[in-house]
Amino acid sequence: DDGMPLSKCFHEENLIEISYQDKTRHFESLNRKTGIPFEEMAFFDNEFWNVQSVSQLGVKCYHTPNGMTKEDWNACLEEFGIM
Repeated sequence: DDGMPLSKCFHEENLIEISYQDKTRHFESLNRKTGIPFEEMAFFDNEFWNVQSVSQLGVKCYHTPNGMTKEDWNACLEEFGIM
């Protein structure tokens, strides 16, 4: 284990959301709660149709059919210019 749980990345409990419904609405909710522009958000999902719909908002999306990997995370960091 070389990381921390996702829940430890957030200071506010109300930002931890798992949605089993429309992911577009989920990101619109996060945008309203945080004020973070869609273009500054990242989304990882194993379902391609979720990636397609959320990307329409401008969110940087990553299709992860085999689950989230460190390589997926690093690709995101590179795209955001963090790594």
